[in-house]
Amino acid sequence: MSSDWFEKTDNEINEVDKQEYLLQPGYLILPERAMLIYMILGSCVAVIISNKAVDKTGICHFIRPNKKEDDKPRSVYGTVAVITLIKMLLEKGGSIGDLEAQVIGGGDLPGRSLGEENAEMALKILKKRGVHVASQDTGGNKGRKVIFNTDNNNLAVIKVDKIRTDDWYPSENAHDQGPRR
Repeated sequence: MSSDWFEKTDNEINEVDKQEYLLQPGYLILPERAMLIYMILGSCVAVIISNKAVDKTGICHFIRPNKKEDDKPRSVYGTVAVITLIKMLLEKGGSIGDLEAQVIGGGDLPGRSLGEENAEMALKILKKRGVHVASQDTGGNKGRKVIFNTDNNNLAVIKVDKIRTDDWYPSENAHDQGPRR
């Protein structure tokens, strides 16, 4: 990983250095300006979709593959989150052929068996909708710490045995959500 991810001189600081966001499970984001987006993934799956026609990228981070019959549609479910993200990106312009996805996560950690189902659901939806999957890092028995730079579409995935948010997110109060300035 190059040093330009995190280290810059005062003259090199740009908007991406000023905005960081911890994307919690069950949420999606379509940022209007450059930022670093952090995610902690165990059995959850993150889908990053770039719309090349309008230079926009969005991310969803879901917990379960699909909703039960009586559940309200929410972005904690892959069937809702991925489809919603695709629709949001297409509303910005371009066509389905302009979309490119990356799928990360879905590890089957001890005590959790949803990982494989989550990854399969994301891939199934993307294939059915005709979205090209450019990269995939799913499955296994490791958690993942993820950093995505929307400024240049760089993606860093670090596989770990134990996931502790407080050890990862670069903040004194890791449990605080939202952008840091």
